[in-house]
Amino acid sequence: MTYFFQKGTNKQLIVAFHGTGGNQYQLLTTTAALFPEASLVSFLGNVGEAENRRFFAPTKNGQLDRTEFDGGTLEFIENEWPQIETTDYEEIIFIGYSNGANYILGLLEKNPTLADTVILLHPSDLSYQFVGLRETPRILLTTGSQDELSLAGDLVKLEKQLKNHFTDVELLIVDGGHGLEAEEITRLKKYFK
Repeated sequence: MTYFFQKGTNKQLIVAFHGTGGNQYQLLTTTAALFPEASLVSFLGNVGEAENRRFFAPTKNGQLDRTEFDGGTLEFIENEWPQIETTDYEEIIFIGYSNGANYILGLLEKNPTLADTVILLHPSDLSYQFVGLRETPRILLTTGSQDELSLAGDLVKLEKQLKNHFTDVELLIVDGGHGLEAEEITRLKKYFK
């Protein structure tokens, strides 16, 4: 999987996953606003191209192709992630938008200790399967009150599910739709001061 790397000045590493149709640069402004001194590794989805580029195939009738999804997330954990040098960092923060956020949830199914903090921007509730109770990572979910893809009601259900397996989970619902709005970034900044 292709990725973009930018060296920062502190001991934080941001690991970013774009949304459908995005690329490895889609979350640069967002991550710079939230963590201006952090290093960044941002992955490029390897399913589809251009406006259809993603980390996993689209759902069919709202259902994941679990075989494809599980294979892709396991491939990342076993082959892609070990190539990233993480020993110099004291905090690892995963951030994903839409398809990228859903992909992160799949990674957490396989290895819930990949990150210290996880920021899921406009994910979907795709019947994830978590086991056990973990103190880390800290998980923040966001959506817009008018988001037609990441429905607020579904995110409330996802928040409840995650709270059964992780001890620090918060949901932030902002005005707006599926896009990343300035208000969302401003409110997220308050979590990291």
